[in-house]
Amino acid sequence: YSNSNPSNSYARIRDNARCLYKKSDKPKACICGYDKHYEICYIKAIKDFDKDTPIVVVNSLDNLVALCPNCHWEFDKGLLKICPSS
Repeated sequence: YSNSNPSNSYARIRDNARCLYKKSDKPKACICGYDKHYEICYIKAIKDFDKDTPIVVVNSLDNLVALCPNCHWEFDKGLLKICPSS
């Protein structure tokens, strides 16, 4: 993916993350309990990884969390803290 336009490669990486998350046994509801719609969010952003980091590391289930749109917005603005799983 690294040879592509960054926005295109990020879209492919995000698509892959959504597929992985849906197939996993991770909770399909937001941490606030909302379960009607969720977005897959990166705990550590794609852009914060080195360019040579394998996608399996970026899209590790430990780096993904389901958030409702409101919690996702709060997380992106630094109002909601999420710790990676250990």
